[in-house]
Formats: sequence, structure tokens, C-alpha cells
Amino acid sequence: MSGGTKRDRLAEALTLHRGGDLRGAERLYRGILDRAPKDADPLHLLGVLCHQTGRGADAVALIGKAIRAKPGVAEFHSNLALALQGLGRVTEAAGHFAEAVRLRADYWEAHYNLGLLQQGLGRLDVAMTHLRLAVDLRPPDPAPYGALATLLGAVGRVAECVAYHQAALALRPEDPGLIGNVAAALREAGMMRHAADAYAEALRRDPQNPRFLNDFGLVMQSLGRADDAANCFEAALGIDPGFAEAEDNLGSLAMLRGQADEAAARHRAALRHRPTLSAAWNNLGNALKAQGRLSAATGAWRTALALFPNAAEVWTNLGNGLRAAERFVESEAAHRRALRLRPGSAIAHNNLGDAVQMRGGDAVGAAAYRRALAIDPAYAEAASNLGLALQRLQRTAEAAAWFDRALALVPDLALARFNRGLMRLEAGDVARGWPDYAWRFGSGRVGRGRQPALPAWRGEDLAGRRLLVWREQGVGDELLFASCYAEAIARARHVVIESDVRLVSLFQRSFPSATVRAQTIDGEGREAGLTTDCDLHTPAGSLARVFRGRLADFHSYRPWIVPDPVRILEWRDRLARLPHGLRVGIAWRSQLLTAERRGAYTTLDQWAPVFAVPGVTLINLQYGEVDAELSAAERSHGVTIHRWPDLDLRDDFESAAALTAALDLVIAPAVSAGELAGAVGTPVWRIGGRDWTWLGTGVRPWFPVMRVFQPPPEGGLGDALELAARALRELSGALLFRGSVV
Repeated sequence: MSGGTKRDRLAEALTLHRGGDLRGAERLYRGILDRAPKDADPLHLLGVLCHQTGRGADAVALIGKAIRAKPGVAEFHSNLALALQGLGRVTEAAGHFAEAVRLRADYWEAHYNLGLLQQGLGRLDVAMTHLRLAVDLRPPDPAPYGALATLLGAVGRVAECVAYHQAALALRPEDPGLIGNVAAALREAGMMRHAADAYAEALRRDPQNPRFLNDFGLVMQSLGRADDAANCFEAALGIDPGFAEAEDNLGSLAMLRGQADEAAARHRAALRHRPTLSAAWNNLGNALKAQGRLSAATGAWRTALALFPNAAEVWTNLGNGLRAAERFVESEAAHRRALRLRPGSAIAHNNLGDAVQMRGGDAVGAAAYRRALAIDPAYAEAASNLGLALQRLQRTAEAAAWFDRALALVPDLALARFNRGLMRLEAGDVARGWPDYAWRFGSGRVGRGRQPALPAWRGEDLAGRRLLVWREQGVGDELLFASCYAEAIARARHVVIESDVRLVSLFQRSFPSATVRAQTIDGEGREAGLTTDCDLHTPAGSLARVFRGRLADFHSYRPWIVPDPVRILEWRDRLARLPHGLRVGIAWRSQLLTAERRGAYTTLDQWAPVFAVPGVTLINLQYGEVDAELSAAERSHGVTIHRWPDLDLRDDFESAAALTAALDLVIAPAVSAGELAGAVGTPVWRIGGRDWTWLGTGVRPWFPVMRVFQPPPEGGLGDALELAARALRELSGALLFRGSVV
């Protein structure tokens, strides 16, 4: 051991310690303690050295002895707190940090470390207090400024976040890391052009920094410069091939381009680099959802949340995915979790409203939309959604006001225009309803628009011009809108009709002066193209705006679909072999049963009152795999529901139309079998509630041969079927002669 006084030996040990010779320093500290085992200073310094070399328990024991020997030294308590924190004993650590600042109010390091500890415990207000105290003491180190900036950013106080990162940079203006922190804060604040300048400066000083390149790419993406963003992400990967965030961001760019398959592959590559990257799991979930793989998407989101449970965005994505999968209770729970994390998020309240509304909670949904609007009065989508909820609650005047407000905020908000259009049509306001209905494709609720390379027809003179009319929705809607085809044909030089392939021959016979072609679909189920040998185009549903602009325009009626007369005779012959009785075709549901649509359809068990009517011969018009349902109904109700194994009701519309034309009556809810009956002129009874196609009347004016049976206010479709059964009983006393109108 060196000679000299204890003070000299301690100074020598401290010099070695600060110079990195920890073995030499420890030897000297222990030598001093051999002679003076209760000397507080060497006990403290040896404890600090033990903490630095990973011997936490020894550090705690040594510094604890120093404090017992000299209890009033702030530095002793602060360093003991660091050692305790390293051992996970955070409560004790917090107490010693607090004692350090009590002993020395200007001890910025202790305030700083206590602030970090409290932040780690989630005590953000306490953390904020101590970090501010540390910064107010104007330390020469930028770390407290950066820590306070980060905390301010985490709680959404972005302007202050930027200011404190800039204060940190002012202490070391040449530090590229601090420049990068300022750039990141500017990006979070939405100040993208300033952020771009800051990242450019950071990269000038550190051009091989993949983090800067990646984040610069995010700024370029926000500025709409997708190609530049991709170049930045690729450059980051070129420097660090295992940089997961850059790979993940390339996947997000692919999603923006609509390339879900490439996006999923990129996100998976990011996860191979870093399986714990929560953001990549979230983004993979989004890509899988876009691929239609909801179950796999849900799994990806749940993995993201297992890694980072407090990610409100991921809870929102999970909630939306569960809603799409019609798991509404779980969806609501996920959105409520997102709201607990971000109670001030207008988007989260809006999403909750969507989730509860989908399971019939219109009043609860309306309350959620109102909360969203209280937070963000300019949130047009929430205003539109509130309008729809109020419309479903029969508060149409309020609904109209909210639709109008949404459109005052965003005039081209398609969903608001479409919903307002349906509400106006339902009230019989066709003059104002049809223009709003024209926004249906952009709403996301009605198929998708198609874009032929032709000008759109908007009702102008068609003399000498060729018009393309293309199908847009399901077969039932196509049959309904076809009621306007003859008038279009009468106006134009020539009309080309693109239809569902199953309707081509029917339409060719029904509209012989038109050219009828099947909509072309490629092998992957995508539209392969539209004919362009015309002058103008229109979707089928837009014909009504021209030809049904007034309710009076519906009064002229004749059946517009002409079945094959030979097949009608064949079906009449087959029906004649059945037991004597009123020949009634029935269908009871759609093949597409979403939660939103399910309430519009029936089950065969609900048809018991109809089955009990004597003098009726029942004919199945329900397509799909329904033999088990039919057999069960026959056993339960002691009836026969006739069907033929050679009849394909789903794909052979020629035979279905001929059979329908040969029947005396059809009874059905809102399915294509009922629309086909009305189109060929067979009397049809529709079971169901009011919708926009009633156009404010007590019937559906498209189909004069249709009678509607609406459930009573507090009833359901079973009650409507009971009403239909009573009417049917009145008819069944004698066989109706062919062609009579019910």
C-alpha cells in the first residue's frame, strides 16, 4: 500500500477509480478500511465501485455502513438508491433519493434519477415534478432535459417536448444524437418540414446512422414522398440488414399501395429480425386483415399486446377486427381498453360507438359518438355516425341535422351523404335522396364502384349515343334496378348491359334490342375489365335518379323480366302433378347472414303459422344447402315442401324464373327470390320492416304485385309471418286461377 496520510491514500484511490483502474482503486480502498473499518468515505466509494462492477449486494452493504457512520451526506443516499434500484428494490431506492434531495435541495442528479425511477413506476406526475426540478437547477448535462422532453412527449405535450430537446441540444450543439432527438420531437409534433431539416443535419454529421435514415424515411412518408421514404428505409437496411423497424416500415408502405401480400411478407421479415417488435406484430395484423384473414390478424394483434399491453392503437385495431368478425362483446371490451389508455381520444370513443351499435346498442352508440364530438367538434365521421344512430332510433330530424353538420365539415364525406340519401329516400324525398344515393360506392357500404374509360351519364340527351349500364350490387338489387332498363333503351341509340353471368340469357330475352354481356371476372375473383365500345356509362342504380325522380314515375308498370315460355309450360306441367292447392313458393333467408343483416331474415321454425294453412302446396325457392332445414321443418310441422334435385336455384336463373312465373304466390323476406317474383309479375308477399325501397309509401312501389307484411312495433318477423298466414288462409278456400293478382 502507498504511504502518506489517509487523505493522501484516499485521493490516490479516487484518482485510480476515476481513471478506470478499478482493481487498483479497490485495493487501496480496502487497505484504508483495514485500518479504519468505519470510515464513511472509503466505505461509500468502495460501495460505488462494487455497484459499477455488478456487485449490487456488496454495494448496498458498504454504502449502508457509510450512511450509518455519516448519515447526513446526500451523495451517500443517492448512490445507495442507485445500488438498490439495480437490485430491483425500487421502493427503498425512492426513499433514499428523496432523502438525498431533502439533505441537498440543489442536488440535480438525485432529482433526475428519482424522476426516472418514478416514471418507470408509472407515477408520471411525481416524475414530472422531479425532472422539472432537475432542469430548473440548470445542470451542465443534457440528460435531464432529454428525459423531461421524453416524458412530456409521452403525455402528449409535444410543444414542450420539442423545447426541452432543443435545450439539451444547446448544451452540446455538435452531438448528432441530440440533433436526432430534436428531429424526432419535431416529427411527433407534426412539424414535418422542420423535422426533415433536423434529420438532414443529423445525417450530415452521422451519415451511416440507420436510425436517422429510418426516421427520416418516416418524415418523407408523412410528406407524401413515398419513393424517398422507401429509399431511406432501404438505405437503413443496407447499413444494418437486421434493422427490423426499417423492414417493418417498408411493409407499411406496401400497405399504403394496396399490396397486402408484400406488406405481410415485409412485416414477417421484420419479426424474424426481432420477434419482440410489437409494432411489426400490429402492422402484420393490419396486413392479414386486408387479406381477409381475420383470425390470423386477431392473433397478430394479441401478440403485439402481449409484448406491449398499453398500446391503445393496437387495442383499437383488435376491436375493429373483432367487430368485423362479428365478435361484438369482445370488440366492445377492446375499445373500452383503448379508451382507458386514451380517455381523451375522440377516435376511440367513435370506435366504441361503432362496436356497440353493431349489436343493436344505438342509444349507447349515440352517447359514445356525442363524447367523441365533445372532444373534437370537427370530427365529421363521428357526426355522421351519430346521425345514423339517431335515424335508427327514429329521431330523423336530429339525424338530418347531424348528417348536415358532418357534410358542412367535410362536404365529400361519402358515408354521410349515402346515409342521408337513404334516410331521404325512406321518407319519400326522392328528388333530394337520389343525388346523395350516388355517393354509395365511396361509403364502403355498397360494393365498389367501377371506372370504365368512358364519361359518366348524368341524364342528358342520349339520342345517337351508346350507353353502358353495369351491375353494381347483388342479384336482387340488379333485378330491381333492371326495372329502369327499358326506358334507358328507349332513349339511347344502343345500350350495352353488363350483368351477373347468371342473368345474361334472361336479360337478353327481356331486353332484346340491347347487348347483354356478363361481368368479366378473372381467376382470382377480380374484375377483369369493362367494355368500352360505348359513349357513356352508368351504374344500374343510378338509372332511378333519371327515370324515377318522382313517386308518380313508378305508376306505369309491366313485368320487365321475361322467362322462357317453354320452361314455364314445363314447370306448370310439373306443378300440376303435385297435390291440389294454392301453389306458394317460399324462401326465408339470405346466404350472406351478417349480424347486421340477420334481423331481416327468418328461420323455418318461424313459418309454422304459414305451414298450418290448409289448401296450400309449398314450393321451395331457397337456394343453397338447405335440405337438412327443409327435412327438419317437414318432420316438425307435418308438411311437404316440394323441391326438385335437377333444379339449381342458385345458378340456373332461367329455371328459377320460369318456376316462379308458374306459381300463384311467393312469400319471402328481402331476398332475390322475392325480387325475381316481382320482376316476372308473380304476386309476392314480402316479410320485413320498412327500408329505403319503400320510398315513404306503404308498399314497395317498384313492384305493384308485391304486398308487404310488416312486423308490429314491438314484434318481430314471426309476427309478420302470422299476419301473412291469416291473409293466406283467406285465399286458400279455392284454387286461384293462373295469372290472378293477390
